[in-house]
Amino acid sequence: MRDHLTIAIGELHQGIGHHHWQGRTFRQFWEWLNARCIRIVGEAEAGELDVLGVRLMEVRVAVEEAGYLVPSDRLDEVIAPDR
Repeated sequence: MRDHLTIAIGELHQGIGHHHWQGRTFRQFWEWLNARCIRIVGEAEAGELDVLGVRLMEVRVAVEEAGYLVPSDRLDEVIAPDR
């Protein structure tokens, strides 16, 4: 995987930190994450997609562990500082 994609994945991991999202809604988090993932995949070459898919699944696991996977009826809730 090319360096700029590796850096972009690292930025996703950093970007899911709670200190970035306290006071914002889950919807805002998901809009940001989805837009970033679409951009990263769009910049990838065909031969990078398998490895990129694995790396994005690692990001998904981190998102789940951080508590951002919420039902759709909670998307407009504000992310609390204690997360």
